[in-house]
Amino acid sequence: MRVGDLLGVAVTVVRRCAMPLCVAAFLAAALSTGVSLLVLAMSGSLRSYAEAGWLADILQGGTSIPASIITSALAGLVVSTVCGVIVAGMATAGAGALAQGRDGRGAVAQRLVGRWPALLGVAVIVGVVCSVGLLLLVVPGVLAFLILVLAGPAAVMERAGVGESLQRSARLSRGHRGRILGVTLLAGIIAGFVSTVITTVLSSVFGQQDAVGVLLITQAVGTVIAAFTGAWTGAVIALLYIDIRIRTEHLDYALRIAAESDRRARIQAPGQAGDGLNPPPAPAG
Repeated sequence: MRVGDLLGVAVTVVRRCAMPLCVAAFLAAALSTGVSLLVLAMSGSLRSYAEAGWLADILQGGTSIPASIITSALAGLVVSTVCGVIVAGMATAGAGALAQGRDGRGAVAQRLVGRWPALLGVAVIVGVVCSVGLLLLVVPGVLAFLILVLAGPAAVMERAGVGESLQRSARLSRGHRGRILGVTLLAGIIAGFVSTVITTVLSSVFGQQDAVGVLLITQAVGTVIAAFTGAWTGAVIALLYIDIRIRTEHLDYALRIAAESDRRARIQAPGQAGDGLNPPPAPAG
């Protein structure tokens, strides 16, 4: 699929699986925002963060960011990255169903039966590794993301364990990391732009009110927006996983066979069809 196709089909995935994906993305954003604000409040830095005096100092040539703000950002980043892996894994179930010509509704709940422990384990590892890498030197975090970004989808769709999912992501992403970087960066820019425009408008509307109140309002609105942008970004990653498997493992052929098998199975014995999404068998010998 071309980049435009990936972004467009991701909208369809979210539309078909709106309830589980948008709810999960909303809870992820709420948890991430809540953790960040809680750290700021507990450190007594909520007002200074809201008034952005520290940011003005940086723009005027300052070089130090308050430790409480760094801690808050790291905590929110870890939670956001962990939850992003979970949303991407969930979205892959819906994307896989659509790739087989199914409606997609109900596919997330059905596919995740028995897969939550592996998905959560993968999400925690990927989230912590990527977040720490981004905080330390940025580049290691980006590299870790590009290597491990497909682990969530692999855990859900291939019924792999935690370690196997991480290894599977490393193998699948090899040779495609430039494409993964470009697509996810573009999706992030689009999602960030939408959120920034809306929250900036709200900030100007409520600009005369208390800084903390404005911060809380914009964060709450941003959380609602993230219910859709987060679900969409997860769907983009899910489609990248399927697209890479089509390019490297001829998954499109397996999906066509699975779709035909599914059509027949629904006639003969509903609920017994395969999905064609298991990884190819290892070569003999």
